[in-house]
Amino acid sequence: MKRSNLTPNQLVLLKLLYYNQIDNIVEIFGKTEALIIRNSLIDSNYILSGNGKFTETILSKKNIEKLFDIRADEINFWEFYNCYPIKVGSRVLRAAGPTSQIALKHEKKYLSRVRSTEAHQQAIRAINSFVNKQKRANKLNFLPNMETVLNNSMWEQWVIFIEDDGTEEQEWNNDQI
Repeated sequence: MKRSNLTPNQLVLLKLLYYNQIDNIVEIFGKTEALIIRNSLIDSNYILSGNGKFTETILSKKNIEKLFDIRADEINFWEFYNCYPIKVGSRVLRAAGPTSQIALKHEKKYLSRVRSTEAHQQAIRAINSFVNKQKRANKLNFLPNMETVLNNSMWEQWVIFIEDDGTEEQEWNNDQI
C-alpha cells in the first residue's frame, strides 16, 4: 500500500472493479461510499475516468494487473469482438461498448472457449473472412447474433473461409453498415 499510495478501501475497490464485482462493491461499501472512493481514484494510474455509474468506469487494466500481480491474459477478446459488426440495418448483432453487461458476458464466454493465442488468431482470421464473404455476397443481413456465434463457437466452422492471399483483413466499416 505504501508503494502505491493507496488506502485499504481503495485497494479493495480496485480489485473488485477489475473483476467487475459491482454487487460486492455495493454490499461492502454501499453506493455512496463506493462512489466517493472510486472518485478519489479518478485520473490516478488506476482509474482513468468514471461518470456516475460503476459500469462507466474506465480502468487502466495494465496498471491494476501490475499492482496486484495479475497475469494478464494474452488473448485480447476485443480484437475478436471488434471484427464483427455492431449492427446490420436495424438488427443489433453485438454490444457496442466494452463495459456493457452483455459484452462482459461475451468476453467470459469467448475466453472459456479460446485458450491459446494460436486459436485466438485463427478465430480472428476466420471471423474476418466470414464477414467479408458475407459482405461481398451482399448477405450481411444474414449474419448471426454474436450470442449465437459464441454459443456455437462458429469461428471454428468459418476457418474454411480463410483466404490464402491475406484478403481476410477487415474490409467493412461499422459506420457504413
